[in-house]
This record gives sequence, C-alpha cells and structure tokens, in this order.
Amino acid sequence: MSYSTVNLTRRTALAGAAALIAVPSVIRASNKGLERLVLQAPRSGPGILLAHAEARGLLEPLADEVDLSVWTTPDDMRAGFVSGKVPLTVMSSQGAASLYNKGLDLEIVSVLTDGHCGLIARGIKGCSVADLRGKKIAVPSINGFTGHMFRLALRYYGIAEDELEILAAATKMEGAQLLLAGRAEVALVPEPVASAALMKGKAQGQDLYRGEQMRDVMGKITGTEPSLPQASLVARKGFAAAYPDVLSALQAALAEATISLNADPAAAAADAAPFLERKAALLEMAIPYANLNAQAAIEARPKLEALYTALLEADAKIIGGRMPDAGLYGL
Repeated sequence: MSYSTVNLTRRTALAGAAALIAVPSVIRASNKGLERLVLQAPRSGPGILLAHAEARGLLEPLADEVDLSVWTTPDDMRAGFVSGKVPLTVMSSQGAASLYNKGLDLEIVSVLTDGHCGLIARGIKGCSVADLRGKKIAVPSINGFTGHMFRLALRYYGIAEDELEILAAATKMEGAQLLLAGRAEVALVPEPVASAALMKGKAQGQDLYRGEQMRDVMGKITGTEPSLPQASLVARKGFAAAYPDVLSALQAALAEATISLNADPAAAAADAAPFLERKAALLEMAIPYANLNAQAAIEARPKLEALYTALLEADAKIIGGRMPDAGLYGL
C-alpha cells in the first residue's frame, strides 16, 4: 500500500490532561485498553481537519498510539479498509453507501464536509454549470463521486453530455493540470487542489476564477440548504461494536477541532501542512472553501439521504440500487 504514515504517541501529562477535559468520554475509551488506533484520511479537506485535531492533541487520549496516515488512491483506501487493516477511514459518502449496500459491514461515524468541490474556469468569472455548453471540462474520478456529482449537475441544468467535451482525469491534480496547461477551459476539482490551481495560475498570469460550487448545485437539486455531504469518516462495524466509546470520543474531538479550524484557518493550516505535505499558505486559502465540519451520522442522515435520493434517481446502481437502511448510520 502506498501512503505516508505519521505515528503519534502520548506526549506529556499536561497535554493529555487538557485533551481529557476537551473530550470527557475518552476516559472510558482508554479503559477499553485500545493500544493502537489506525485511521486514514485523503490529502483533501478532511485530511486538514484530522491533521489539525492530531496536532492539537485531541486524538492522543483515544489510544496509547494513534497511527494516522494518508491514503493516496481510492483503490488503496478500499484495500486497507475492506481487509480490516484500517478500521477507520475517510471516504466519499456515496462510496460508503455503495459498499454498505453490497454487504460490507461498515457504518458512517461522521460527515466531515458540507462540500469541498467546485468549478475553476479560465476567463469566466462566476462560471456556472449552465455556462459549460461547448466547453472542455476536466473531471477527475469520472466513474467515482466527482463524476457522479458532475452528471447530477448537468442533469439539473438540462445539459446533455454530448453538448460539451469531458476530459477524464486520472487524479485530482491531473484535472487541475489539464486546466493549467490549456487543454481544458474548466476543471471540477476539490480543495485544496482548487486553491493550488488558482495560486499557480495567478503566478503564471492566467485569468482563473472560482465558479459554482457543487454544494450550491446540490441545494438547488434538493430544494434545501446548500449542502453536499461529500466525505464521511467510516468505521468497520466490528471495530465500532468493540470500541463505541472510542468513536464517541473521536467524534467529540473532531467537532472541537472543527471549531478551532474555522476560527483560525492560518493556525490549522500550519498544523496540517507537514502531514499533508502541502504549503501552509495553500491550506489556509483552501479552508474557507472546504466547508469542514464534523456532524454525527445520525444528525447528518437527512442530508445524506437527500444526496442518496438524487443519486438513485440518476442511476440506482451508483449506491447499490437502494436507499441504505438505518444500519449505515453509527453515532
């Protein structure tokens, strides 16, 4: 498996005591005797949140050792999670529903973002999906969540796929590179890749602009608030059953980390930069557009089901042919 790992141990009694005050339920979690907690995150917005939580000592009380690592590709992520080697990981909320409906024992612990993906366009200020007819658009993960969301957006605006040219990108960075190289006029990419493209484009004298965000499109589709519960922290059910207090404490830690991250993006960016191997200035620019939160699964269920309803109406196979039952929602 290809990913970088940062191993984290308890630092000082003072830091541990502070974290215990912040997350009271971790006392019970520690009494469970969990020696090592393994979890993974992508190099996108949720990774910023988890790295920030770690840097502030909020993960320390969860286990004697916390092994927080970056997954580099969805295939790597699924391999570790399905095998059980990684009992906790961040994945797309669509992917979680699909795996659950296919019989994998998992549950969503927390929704970590209300949408961190949007358009970046050359020469079009405020570019909307409605403006894309006749354009070349770079879309990473064309058969994954980004591609599914893009097709939902086209469907909402009444645009057929043959009215534009979709350039399938193998990775998020490749999607941005297609735009920067002039091969695409628009790219649909998540944070912090979107901010990276804007920073590089500005340095090169390119006139790139942020466009419509997919969370706003989802709000139009559902007729509710602008919200795209794009990525979730997911646990294997066996782990969740064995360590329920650990998951409750982790959710509380991430909720606290969300507050400090959004209150001081510069500090959070500095915390996350070494872990994600990104420049702090880039992460600081990305955080306001990453819409990071930590909403417990049961609380987030209505917005998740709104997303799943839209996906089912577009193509039921995307999430395994049915609305997931209550077993998908953990905390």
